[in-house]
Amino acid sequence: MLDTHPNPDPPRPLRILISGAGIAGPALALHLVRLPPPLRCDITIVERHPDLRASGQQIDLRGQGIAAMRTLGIEPAVRAVIVDEPGLRFLDGRGRTVAYFGSNKTGKGAQTFSAEWEIMRGDLCRVLYAATRDLDGVRYLFGTTVAEFEQADGSVKVRLSDGTVGEYDLLVGCDGIGSRIRSKICADGQPDMIKPVGMAMALYTIPPKEGDPPEATWMNLPGRRYFMTRRDRPDCLRVYIGYGGHNEQLKQALKHGSVAQQKAAWADIFKHDMHQYAQVPRYIEGLSSPEADDFWTQELVQINPASWSQGRVVLVGDAGYCPSPLTGMGTSLALAGAYVLAGEIARACGPKAREQGVEPRDNIPRALKEYETVLRPFVQHVHSLPVRRYAKFGAPESRWAIALLRWLFWLIATLRIDLLFQRFASDDRGPWQLPDYPELSTPKP
Repeated sequence: MLDTHPNPDPPRPLRILISGAGIAGPALALHLVRLPPPLRCDITIVERHPDLRASGQQIDLRGQGIAAMRTLGIEPAVRAVIVDEPGLRFLDGRGRTVAYFGSNKTGKGAQTFSAEWEIMRGDLCRVLYAATRDLDGVRYLFGTTVAEFEQADGSVKVRLSDGTVGEYDLLVGCDGIGSRIRSKICADGQPDMIKPVGMAMALYTIPPKEGDPPEATWMNLPGRRYFMTRRDRPDCLRVYIGYGGHNEQLKQALKHGSVAQQKAAWADIFKHDMHQYAQVPRYIEGLSSPEADDFWTQELVQINPASWSQGRVVLVGDAGYCPSPLTGMGTSLALAGAYVLAGEIARACGPKAREQGVEPRDNIPRALKEYETVLRPFVQHVHSLPVRRYAKFGAPESRWAIALLRWLFWLIATLRIDLLFQRFASDDRGPWQLPDYPELSTPKP
């Protein structure tokens, strides 16, 4: 007998615009483009830089972030660019090692400062870009931003900076802590949305010297200042400088200054230490080296809007819930957020939607609400970490407080208390675990 009720035509692809080609945006695209038929996605990723911005600091994956990375099927590519950092050395003012904490590479227990999954931000960006750039249903537009958008009649009408106008079923802001998407959907006043944590930081590269250790190093200076170095490659040295006090020149340079003005402001903060502490002249003079063209500086903040979405516009990663680098969880939150959002879209807009007589795109607002419901407990736990205390503890004001901090680290290292912590603690942040989404097509390991 002939079937008089043939299957309906497959739904048209979901039209999705992602602002930001860093980590969260391509990770989300990689999940969405793999959605099982009949659900399909047509994804455009816009990036304000003229090409892939493959720079930035050394980042790490921890706990739930490692599980989220594995759902993308990129573990072999990530392992290929892992930074082999043996550990962290705390130094005194003469550059001598006071305490040493080795990395935990057992895959069990809590990670130390130097994690098993250390990777340069730029390398992770390249891995995600390589995994998505040639996929059907994904296209990149560099040197392009979202100029404006409005929502009406079940879609988002967007005008890009190149003048192109298009309609999308979903607009995703993955454009970092300075997110323009967030500023538009949160424009009605959220005074506590951006919370400074009491620390500014700069990062840049200088030429290496013989004797530079492969380990990370940390040296405190009075006045809530510090230097840190990391060496992901033998042909360079990464320098991190931090300051937890108030300096009007630096404050204004961070807000409105040029790169040259920002470098000058940082140099001024350390100008009286040029001959008092080991390596300070080298690090500060290194600001003018050709290698320092990757200079980056920022006041460290947490982003905490009351809601991550409005209608068909949603935030993922630092744009919606930056926890600050002091938590070590920014990248892990971004990858977990991309996974949960993709999973909720797959669940709400998949075959069950058609069975209920609903077009997949009509269920997107529902998916965004579930995304926030599922992920927010994890974000709240990470945001509850006492980052302002971390900033004060890690960068003391006085010489005696620095001496006490060094003694404390010496004692912990001598008694091997860090090893007990590694053995009996978990690397997960809180009880939240990555949900299972059978609706997603996760590659087999």
